[in-house]
Amino acid sequence: MGTEITGEAKYRRASYQVSLHLDSKTLTLRDELKLAIPLKEVRQAVSKDGQLTIKWNDDTIVLRVGRQAERLAKKILNPPGLLEKLGVKPTSVVSVIGLDDQAFLDDLRGRAGSVSVAKAKPQSDVIIVRVEGRANLDRLKTLRRSLKSDGMIWVLWRKGLKGTNDVRESDVMAAAKAHGLVDVKVASFSDELSALKLVIPVALR
Repeated sequence: MGTEITGEAKYRRASYQVSLHLDSKTLTLRDELKLAIPLKEVRQAVSKDGQLTIKWNDDTIVLRVGRQAERLAKKILNPPGLLEKLGVKPTSVVSVIGLDDQAFLDDLRGRAGSVSVAKAKPQSDVIIVRVEGRANLDRLKTLRRSLKSDGMIWVLWRKGLKGTNDVRESDVMAAAKAHGLVDVKVASFSDELSALKLVIPVALR
């Protein structure tokens, strides 16, 4: 879940062609220059004439990204919160399955129109389901029935691989396809959990 941009970077008296990936915590540069800038350490992000100057700690980089510069500066200085990234709105009906995170649930109740925990509510706008193993992915078949035609399911699973039953992103994608869903976005839900957004294909709505 993030913003992808290509451009030129001027860093420590050298120029590089780079691709940029921005998420809620880090601006990552790839290709000719590999660099990760934690957003919490950014002191300044100034856009002028298609050029973005970023200062963090005791370092500075200049990015030439054209019309994207101003929008990128705003996102760096005001990264979206988790609920915004998940597409939760004040009118959203949200169902949360298998996730024991009281702080998140409290924040969710403060933003969403309706929150159901442990059981999927019919006509949910957003369903968030935590899966512990591959067998849990069969839940997608029944959860799809509780989803609005234009709603979304976020599948959460533990990062890293420690056992033969651990869930991989490819497992979630395969299960989604098997149950009439398509994956459209991957994200980091937390330091522990990855997330994949699933929706009903437009042709089937």
